[in-house]
Amino acid sequence: MAESETIDDYELINCIATGNATQIWEVRKGGGTQSLAMKILLPEAFKDPEQKSSLKHEANIAKSLEHPNIIRLIESKFTRKHGYFVMEYFRGGNLKSLIRNDRDLVLANAKKVIECLSQALGFMHEKKWIHRDVKPDNVMVTRGGEVRLIDFSLTSRAGNAVAHALTKKRSIVIAGTRTYLAPELIRRELLTHSVDIYGLGVLFYEILVGHPPFRHGNPNELLMMHVRDTPAPPTMFDSNITPEAEKFILRLLAKYPKDRHANMQEVFAEIRNLNVFHQDPVEHLKAKRTAFATSDAESQNDRLNSRKDAERTASGVPLPAAPPKAKPKIVIPEEKPAARPAIQPPAAAMSPQPVPFPGGFAPYPGMAPHPGMPHPGTFPMGMPMQGFPMQPGMPMPFPGYPGMPMPGMPMPGAPMPGMPAAGMPGMFPPGTGMPVPGLPFPGAGVPVPGQPQSAIPPAQPVPAAAPQRPAPPPADDTPLASIDDLEIM
Repeated sequence: MAESETIDDYELINCIATGNATQIWEVRKGGGTQSLAMKILLPEAFKDPEQKSSLKHEANIAKSLEHPNIIRLIESKFTRKHGYFVMEYFRGGNLKSLIRNDRDLVLANAKKVIECLSQALGFMHEKKWIHRDVKPDNVMVTRGGEVRLIDFSLTSRAGNAVAHALTKKRSIVIAGTRTYLAPELIRRELLTHSVDIYGLGVLFYEILVGHPPFRHGNPNELLMMHVRDTPAPPTMFDSNITPEAEKFILRLLAKYPKDRHANMQEVFAEIRNLNVFHQDPVEHLKAKRTAFATSDAESQNDRLNSRKDAERTASGVPLPAAPPKAKPKIVIPEEKPAARPAIQPPAAAMSPQPVPFPGGFAPYPGMAPHPGMPHPGTFPMGMPMQGFPMQPGMPMPFPGYPGMPMPGMPMPGAPMPGMPAAGMPGMFPPGTGMPVPGLPFPGAGVPVPGQPQSAIPPAQPVPAAAPQRPAPPPADDTPLASIDDLEIM
């Protein structure tokens, strides 16, 4: 619609707001000077019978509500071309817009707004109507603190208990704005006047804090927050709010109607005697702004000084030396030397001395003498044993390749001349090697010719290592519970 158009006797002056199906215009009747407001259906919505019926419903309810804090309806008309109703032109701002753009005005009139709305809603409840869409968008406020409640498109009567019991919950439609819906509406319970009390609590919370108690990008999750979650205390966001005001708001936001105020008259009586702020909210807000501006100016000065320092450094001018910082004195506490353990003699010194054979021959350390073992001088060619000095008259070893037998000596592993193949009595079989201190005899458990079977110590099996169990994880590694494990109350 263009400006300077006319609808019946009304001249369209200025478009105030536009919705999905309607527009609100400032109009004047019959060339008069008094401004009025007209809510009119858009041409597309006028063709929809449901939209036309909704506007008629709103006009009939507004016509029956005459209260200083409810917008006053003057005339409604539905013809073949247009459907509209005319109401008073209230020169105030939308409360939603004021919360975002004029916090001083909103906080200064916070208590008065709630008083006026509780009276307006109480009047509607006396007339058996429930607004069902209490939110800042449907409240108009002037700079002087005058309040008007608007938009009755969702207004309806209280629910009938018998009819509600006979109705399936899935067939009940949830109507309203998700941010301000009462939990019982989401649970599809019986509609009562308490839904407006909850909506008023959300509105009051938003006035004081600057945002509603529940916010979420997912619409379904937002609904579940109303049913499940406890709102954060308002004093968490503004320390100027009194504990009494916080208790009042949280009672309005109770999950069940029985935990809220009984009616709007009780709400009005409590808000009248309530101290909402510790000090004047406007002065408190100005002090916060001043403190923020001072802090921002100091930060700006620090940034400028940093630039000047950088410019002086670039030009070669030395920066003033910073005063030397005193080094902290580190005091190391004296510790008493730990008692040293007694020195034990080495194992070699404590081992018993070997018993010499007749003729002065001694076996290797740790090896018991074997009876009948010949003297080293009886070996062919008089070769000395390894580790013993050369005897006078003993020939030098033959300088052959490593591992080759000496002249006159048999191949390694072959018996000596005059010695049986099994070896001398009491000696180990060929190829088993000499015993090593601390280890079992080579070839233990293997029968030796000439030695009783019972005299051979059996081989001791090596015990298998016990399987190690994994250590339990530390407490910090315990998996967290999933949100799906939580029950929705």
